[in-house]
Amino acid sequence: MTKVCPKCSLSNPAEAAFCHNCASPLNAPSAFPPQQQSWPQNPGGPSAVGGQAYVAAPPVSQKPMIAMILAIGGFLCCGPLLGIPAAILGWMELDAIKHGRSPESGKMMATVGFWGGIAATIVHIAFYVISFLMGLVSSSGY
Repeated sequence: MTKVCPKCSLSNPAEAAFCHNCASPLNAPSAFPPQQQSWPQNPGGPSAVGGQAYVAAPPVSQKPMIAMILAIGGFLCCGPLLGIPAAILGWMELDAIKHGRSPESGKMMATVGFWGGIAATIVHIAFYVISFLMGLVSSSGY
Protein backbone atom coordinates (compact mmCIF):
# COMPACT_ATOMS: atom_id res chain seq x y z
CA MET A 1 0.00 0.00 0.00
CA THR A 2 1.30 3.44 -0.86
CA LYS A 3 0.49 6.94 0.36
CA VAL A 4 -0.43 9.57 -2.22
CA CYS A 5 0.83 13.08 -1.55
CA PRO A 6 -2.06 15.55 -1.23
CA LYS A 7 0.07 18.35 -2.70
CA CYS A 8 1.82 16.81 -5.74
CA SER A 9 -0.03 13.47 -6.14
CA LEU A 10 3.15 11.37 -6.01
CA SER A 11 2.88 7.82 -4.71
CA ASN A 12 5.15 7.30 -1.70
CA PRO A 13 5.99 4.17 0.33
CA ALA A 14 3.51 3.30 3.08
CA GLU A 15 6.07 3.98 5.84
CA ALA A 16 6.89 7.50 4.56
CA ALA A 17 5.85 10.40 6.79
CA PHE A 18 6.76 13.06 4.22
CA CYS A 19 6.52 13.15 0.44
CA HIS A 20 9.74 12.15 -1.33
CA ASN A 21 9.10 14.80 -3.96
CA CYS A 22 7.84 17.95 -2.22
CA ALA A 23 8.43 17.09 1.49
CA SER A 24 4.78 17.73 2.40
CA PRO A 25 3.42 15.80 5.40
CA LEU A 26 1.53 12.76 4.14
CA ASN A 27 -0.90 12.40 7.05
CA ALA A 28 -2.14 15.99 7.24
CA PRO A 29 -5.04 17.02 5.01
CA SER A 30 -4.22 19.65 2.42
CA ALA A 31 -6.23 22.80 1.77
CA PHE A 32 -5.01 22.84 -1.82
CA PRO A 33 -6.14 20.46 -4.56
CA PRO A 34 -3.50 18.05 -5.90
CA GLN A 35 -1.30 19.47 -8.65
CA GLN A 36 0.37 17.67 -11.49
CA GLN A 37 4.14 17.68 -11.65
CA SER A 38 5.61 19.76 -14.44
CA TRP A 39 9.15 18.34 -14.51
CA PRO A 40 10.50 14.98 -15.67
CA GLN A 41 11.06 12.17 -13.21
CA ASN A 42 14.38 10.54 -12.39
CA PRO A 43 14.59 6.91 -13.52
CA GLY A 44 14.96 5.86 -9.88
CA GLY A 45 12.23 8.20 -8.69
CA PRO A 46 12.38 11.80 -7.51
CA SER A 47 14.74 12.81 -4.75
CA ALA A 48 14.39 15.54 -2.16
CA VAL A 49 17.28 17.44 -0.67
CA GLY A 50 16.49 19.98 2.00
CA GLY A 51 12.82 19.89 1.06
CA GLN A 52 13.56 20.79 -2.58
CA ALA A 53 12.93 18.33 -5.38
CA TYR A 54 15.54 17.97 -8.08
CA VAL A 55 16.00 16.05 -11.26
CA ALA A 56 19.49 14.77 -11.98
CA ALA A 57 20.99 15.94 -15.26
CA PRO A 58 22.16 13.26 -17.68
CA PRO A 59 25.86 12.53 -17.35
CA VAL A 60 28.14 14.41 -19.71
CA SER A 61 30.70 12.28 -21.52
CA GLN A 62 34.35 13.11 -20.89
CA LYS A 63 35.55 10.90 -23.75
CA PRO A 64 35.91 13.71 -26.33
CA MET A 65 38.18 15.70 -24.02
CA ILE A 66 40.24 12.62 -23.14
CA ALA A 67 40.63 11.75 -26.85
CA MET A 68 41.83 15.29 -27.61
CA ILE A 69 44.30 15.28 -24.68
CA LEU A 70 45.67 11.90 -25.79
CA ALA A 71 46.13 13.20 -29.36
CA ILE A 72 48.02 16.27 -28.11
CA GLY A 73 50.16 14.05 -25.89
CA GLY A 74 50.81 11.81 -28.89
CA PHE A 75 52.20 14.76 -30.84
CA LEU A 76 54.31 16.00 -27.93
CA CYS A 77 56.02 12.85 -26.75
CA CYS A 78 54.63 9.35 -27.05
CA GLY A 79 53.45 9.03 -30.65
CA PRO A 80 51.60 5.76 -31.20
CA LEU A 81 51.36 4.98 -27.49
CA LEU A 82 48.90 7.86 -27.06
CA GLY A 83 47.90 8.46 -30.69
CA ILE A 84 46.28 5.06 -31.26
CA PRO A 85 44.11 5.22 -28.11
CA ALA A 86 43.17 8.82 -29.02
CA ALA A 87 42.03 7.72 -32.48
CA ILE A 88 40.06 4.77 -31.11
CA LEU A 89 38.39 6.81 -28.37
CA GLY A 90 37.60 9.66 -30.78
CA TRP A 91 36.11 7.20 -33.27
CA MET A 92 33.97 5.55 -30.59
CA GLU A 93 32.70 8.92 -29.38
CA LEU A 94 31.93 10.14 -32.91
CA ASP A 95 29.90 6.95 -33.43
CA ALA A 96 28.06 7.53 -30.14
CA ILE A 97 27.28 11.12 -31.18
CA LYS A 98 26.08 9.93 -34.60
CA HIS A 99 23.67 7.44 -32.99
CA GLY A 100 22.45 9.88 -30.31
CA ARG A 101 24.09 8.19 -27.31
CA SER A 102 26.34 11.19 -26.56
CA PRO A 103 25.73 14.93 -26.72
CA GLU A 104 26.51 16.81 -29.92
CA SER A 105 28.63 19.32 -27.97
CA GLY A 106 31.64 16.97 -27.88
CA LYS A 107 31.83 16.44 -31.64
CA MET A 108 34.67 18.90 -32.28
CA MET A 109 36.90 17.49 -29.53
CA ALA A 110 36.17 13.91 -30.61
CA THR A 111 37.06 14.82 -34.21
CA VAL A 112 40.33 16.46 -33.08
CA GLY A 113 41.08 13.37 -30.98
CA PHE A 114 40.37 11.01 -33.87
CA TRP A 115 42.32 12.81 -36.61
CA GLY A 116 44.99 14.10 -34.23
CA GLY A 117 45.63 10.59 -32.95
CA ILE A 118 45.99 9.27 -36.49
CA ALA A 119 48.30 12.14 -37.46
CA ALA A 120 50.44 11.78 -34.31
CA THR A 121 50.84 8.07 -34.96
CA ILE A 122 51.81 8.54 -38.62
CA VAL A 123 54.25 11.40 -37.89
CA HIS A 124 56.02 9.50 -35.12
CA ILE A 125 56.24 6.25 -37.07
CA ALA A 126 57.70 8.16 -40.04
CA PHE A 127 60.20 9.79 -37.66
CA TYR A 128 61.17 6.38 -36.24
CA VAL A 129 61.65 4.91 -39.73
CA ILE A 130 63.74 7.88 -40.92
CA SER A 131 65.84 7.75 -37.74
CA PHE A 132 66.42 4.03 -38.22
CA LEU A 133 67.41 4.45 -41.87
CA MET A 134 69.76 7.32 -41.02
CA GLY A 135 71.33 5.15 -38.34
CA LEU A 136 71.92 2.38 -40.87
CA VAL A 137 73.44 4.79 -43.37
CA SER A 138 75.72 6.42 -40.81
CA SER A 139 76.94 3.09 -39.42
CA SER A 140 77.73 1.67 -42.86
CA GLY A 141 80.21 4.47 -43.63
CA TYR A 142 78.46 6.17 -46.55
